[in-house]
Amino acid sequence: MCGIVGHVCTVPDRVDPQAVRQATRKLAHRGPDGEGLLDLPCVSLGHRRLSILDLSGSRQPWSSDCGRYHMVFNGEIYNYLELKNVLIKDGFSFKSHGDTEVLMEMYRRYGAACLDWLNGMFAFAVWDNELRRLFIARDRIGKKPLYYAQGHEQLVFASELSALLSFRFLSQEIDPVAVNDFFAHQFIGENRTIFKQVHKLPPAHYIIWQNGKIDIRRYWQLPFPVRSFRNDTNLCEEFRHLLLESVKIRLRSDVPLGAFLSGGLDSTIITACIRSLGYELSTYTIGFKQGSFDESRQAASVSTHLGTKHHLKMLDNPLDEVIEQCLSSFGEPFADPSAIPTWYLCHYVGGKVKVALSGDGVDELFAGYRRYKAMEIAQLYLKIPSWLREGVIGRVVDWLPEPDEYFTASSVKKIKLFYALLRRYKLSPGNPLAQIFNLEERQRLLSGYAQDEYQFDFLLKYDLRLEDPVTQMLMVDQQIYLPEDILAKVDRMSMRHGLEVRSPFLDYRIIEFAAKLPLQYKLAQGIQKVLPRKCFADLVPKAVLSQVKHGFAVPLATWFKGALRESFQSLMFDWELDNGLNRKEVMRLWEEHQGGGRDHGFKLWTIFVYSLWWKNQFRTP
Repeated sequence: MCGIVGHVCTVPDRVDPQAVRQATRKLAHRGPDGEGLLDLPCVSLGHRRLSILDLSGSRQPWSSDCGRYHMVFNGEIYNYLELKNVLIKDGFSFKSHGDTEVLMEMYRRYGAACLDWLNGMFAFAVWDNELRRLFIARDRIGKKPLYYAQGHEQLVFASELSALLSFRFLSQEIDPVAVNDFFAHQFIGENRTIFKQVHKLPPAHYIIWQNGKIDIRRYWQLPFPVRSFRNDTNLCEEFRHLLLESVKIRLRSDVPLGAFLSGGLDSTIITACIRSLGYELSTYTIGFKQGSFDESRQAASVSTHLGTKHHLKMLDNPLDEVIEQCLSSFGEPFADPSAIPTWYLCHYVGGKVKVALSGDGVDELFAGYRRYKAMEIAQLYLKIPSWLREGVIGRVVDWLPEPDEYFTASSVKKIKLFYALLRRYKLSPGNPLAQIFNLEERQRLLSGYAQDEYQFDFLLKYDLRLEDPVTQMLMVDQQIYLPEDILAKVDRMSMRHGLEVRSPFLDYRIIEFAAKLPLQYKLAQGIQKVLPRKCFADLVPKAVLSQVKHGFAVPLATWFKGALRESFQSLMFDWELDNGLNRKEVMRLWEEHQGGGRDHGFKLWTIFVYSLWWKNQFRTP
């Protein structure tokens, strides 16, 4: 697990090694165990290393024995031992013991086709010194990030957006589509960043750059559901085999490892699988003093049941400086509030181990979020005449006072969230992603940015028009929300603390297996994660199988009335902050929230994050 940087040019004297060094230093947190640099005609490469495998070897940039290829690599190739054995049988002699040399030799032999062999999380770049060609690739689901930007006959790339700003030719012009995207979804998705000139390489894609020209290609596609039924017993056998194998290869490490344990189904299954393989294990949990947000008791109970050595860190209110450090890790606005407890969790765990396994991915693969169930219910509810649904019931819902506690403890919040889903579904039928500000709300708030009703038509883009509404949500979440929110959050927070997080459910074989399943194996008769519950019922406590999903939530409503009240007011009502937001709309949301009866916590957090980023990015030195 590392950080990578590179600069390539068609003209040798235009390469900027000093900018590469500066960018590499900005990624020191991603690789506290060492730095490597390589300068050649037309290319400069930088690497920061977090040592997990082959601790004394596999230093990067890595050069092939023939001297033609030079590589920087971030991530892990979990099946490297199997690939290594194949290469040894084919006559190759290794000089190292990790996955870096394996990856280089696979690329040297197979070129872009090597990607079909790889099971892992990765972003890597290979420079072909003979052809003056750069190859960059990102893993199938987007666990590892890769940013790039083009200039005149040159290209730069890095693991994080902030590192690219070291290159002088890059413009910091804001992309209005990205701003709209952020206020809709709390993150900036697809290949966009907040800056017009900088892009993300999408998951399952690779770049070939040569002679100043760029060619971007997809190498893997998420499968569509198969319209057929299978024997449930055989399905469970296949699923269990895939997950146990996925867990097993993710336990390969030359440093100590542990597991995140929230007490929910996902992390409990992973912990149970590790224990079933005979491994001793330390587990880690974050808890909240506000009861409706806390899961620490469930986690402790699961730990006792499974026999792990458990560790708990309790949180109260976040400190302003921690919030600033956390949010600055993304280099652009990112407002998923669960980044805060993830920061604390990774800080806590990173002080004890270098590798942790997580249960990430189950919600997106097996319909674990409540919005999937809500969409299923909505298809029936929409048959009610609109005059009754909106004209009568909708007005009553709007009038209901809203408490501050977590929505699982509040029927009123559940009803309000359901109506919010109905309204955004009507306003943006092509966008099944969860939205913080719907189209009408964005039009009121973003006075400085144009709005387009069809800007985010993901159903058309991913050819999902013929799928049922829940499957549409699942497939869009897997291709956008999962990589650009969940996995981005985990990557940045863990890398800030020298911690590698591995997600067995996101093995591409499990992703393909789940994607092909008909919906009834994911959501049926109101039961979510149907197949995981059934297939692992013998390994996890019964209480876990029946409990309601909690999620890694934070008490935003309370924070904005307490710990963050002064920070928000001093930031947002600074009249020198000209960030393009409608101040009257911000004031209205703030006053309604402070007056009680309305919980605008998520909206206020999104505004706060954007304004804080804007102030730090464009403030006068």
